[in-house]
Amino acid sequence: MSAEILNQTHLAHNTCFGCGHENPHGLHIRIFRDEENPERLRGVLHPKTHMTGFPGITHGGLLYTALDCMGAWVPKMLRPGSQALWLLRTATLTYHKPAFPERDIQLLGWIESEGSAKEAMTVHVEARDESGVLLADGAFKVIPVPLDKFQKITGIASIPENWQDFFKL
Repeated sequence: MSAEILNQTHLAHNTCFGCGHENPHGLHIRIFRDEENPERLRGVLHPKTHMTGFPGITHGGLLYTALDCMGAWVPKMLRPGSQALWLLRTATLTYHKPAFPERDIQLLGWIESEGSAKEAMTVHVEARDESGVLLADGAFKVIPVPLDKFQKITGIASIPENWQDFFKL
């Protein structure tokens, strides 16, 4: 994997529960460009033992959350210039095998279908164990939301500077 961790380089001081490295309770996923395929991003999730649902099995919602972040980062990094955040509109996820705590989970994401720069796109996402076994895969439909529309939808008047910069990518 590339040495550059995209979610640290392009969104400093990120406290997102999934991809933020400054959230002490978060997942701390790391997102990279795929060196083998420039049209794909890779990520790594290292679930902790307290992140279980059934004892000894990583909670499926954590996989979903990590893949949600991948779904938003894929268009931002692979189709820059939208000057928007890519937000999840709908998702379909199929779980195939359980994930286990304290074992790295490889995350993958690529654009499955897209329209114009201002239209929704579908991002294919996968989670695989350290041996490459498919744990979950799905299709996440994401939409670009410009800063002014984001503020109107959320009612948030003041957007932190790091996020304002991120919108501009």
